[in-house]
Amino acid sequence: MASSADTLVTAPPAALPRRRKGPGRKARRGRAGYLFVAPFLLFFAAAFIAPLAYAAYTSLFRTRLVGGTVFAGLQNYREVLHDQAFRDGVLRMARFLVTQVPIMLVLAVAFALAIDSGRLWGPRFVRLSIFLPYAVPSAVAALMWGYLYGPSFGPITQLADNLGVTAPNLLSGGWMLPSIANIVTWEFVGYNMIIFYAVPACDSSRRPPAVHGPWWRS
Repeated sequence: MASSADTLVTAPPAALPRRRKGPGRKARRGRAGYLFVAPFLLFFAAAFIAPLAYAAYTSLFRTRLVGGTVFAGLQNYREVLHDQAFRDGVLRMARFLVTQVPIMLVLAVAFALAIDSGRLWGPRFVRLSIFLPYAVPSAVAALMWGYLYGPSFGPITQLADNLGVTAPNLLSGGWMLPSIANIVTWEFVGYNMIIFYAVPACDSSRRPPAVHGPWWRS
């Protein structure tokens, strides 16, 4: 007769209940990032997306002296595409795009590489000097460049007169596009330079993580 110890079947240990894991650190950081970005996205949607959507909606209507506002569909777009003045404006903007933007980006990359090389004298002063035009209000910049471009009293005209040469009228129709491109380049080279200069610092695979101060103090 088998003993009770032989017939006793040892039951397997009960499995411990699995601990439900909460959201990981990466998920929490992702949610925190969305919370920080949410105010900007709301402002962007209210200040830019909503007006653009409303403008697209109103472009489908036409206001008449007799009959008021009526639905026109795509008729407004068909008429503007056949307008020679509109096509000329698009061509001018295309010329502006293919000439001004590459020059601006090349200058921004060159300044960013020069600052990143660490061989410039007074890097803080150089960075602030290049970035400063971006902080100038548009109204102040327009008055300043209007004075510089002045055909009768501007310093460019006075310098040309002192040298005995005739300065071009930089506010004339033939020179207006290059003059505007010069102002845009002057204003936004510094902004793009900061973007290009900050890209290596954001790449953790290229340099070890470190605590850096603001870019103007480094």
